[in-house]
Amino acid sequence: MEVKTFILNSFRVNTYIVWDESGECIFIDAACYSDREQDRIASFIETQRLKPVALVNTHAHVDHVVGNAFLCRRYGIPSYLHGDDLYNLDLAAAHGLMFGFELQTPPEPKPLGDSVTFGSTRLRTLHTPGHSRGSVSLYEETQGVVFTGDTLFKGSIGRSDLPGGDLNQLMSSLHLVLMPLPDATTVMPGHGYESTIGDEKWQNPFLQPEEL
Repeated sequence: MEVKTFILNSFRVNTYIVWDESGECIFIDAACYSDREQDRIASFIETQRLKPVALVNTHAHVDHVVGNAFLCRRYGIPSYLHGDDLYNLDLAAAHGLMFGFELQTPPEPKPLGDSVTFGSTRLRTLHTPGHSRGSVSLYEETQGVVFTGDTLFKGSIGRSDLPGGDLNQLMSSLHLVLMPLPDATTVMPGHGYESTIGDEKWQNPFLQPEEL
C-alpha cells in the first residue's frame, strides 16, 4: 500500500490517495476546491496510471467534502460516509458560504460499512465519534497505518464544540479505539503532520492522565 498526501484549500486539509500494486486507488477526504488543486489531483492520477474506485469521507465538515462533486464526477466513483454524519453533509453548502466556498451538489453517499477494499488492500472502518457523530478512522493492519480524520492529530485532538461534537465521546474514541492500536501504527490525520500511536500515547498532552 502506498500513500500520497495533498494539503489542500484554506483549511490545509490532508487529502490522501491510497493505492496498491493493482493500480486501484481510493481518495480519503476530498479537499480539492480550486481549479489548480483539482488539476494537481488529476495530474497525479494520470502520471501514476491509477484507477480510482471510491472516495471515503472521514466525516462531512465542509473543508473535507468541498471536492466530493469533482472527484466523484470526474472518475465516476461512489463516495462513502458514515450515516451518522449525513447531517453535516446536508449543512456543508450553507457552511461553505461562510468561508467563501461555493459547493457543487455532491452525489448521495453510500453507507460506509465495516471496511473499505480496493485491489488487495482492506481498510477497517473504526467509528470514532466525538469531533462529529459520524467521524471514522480507517485502519490498515498489515502495514500499520490509521487515517484518523479530525479525531487525532500530532500533539492534539479534534475539537468537539461544533454541532454533533461531544468531548466525552471524543475521549472514549481516543482511549478505547485508537490508543489500543499497536504503538508503531502510523497516524495520518486530517490536518498537520504524521505521527505514531505510541508517540501520541506518551506525548500528546490531551491524552495524559490527570494528576491526582
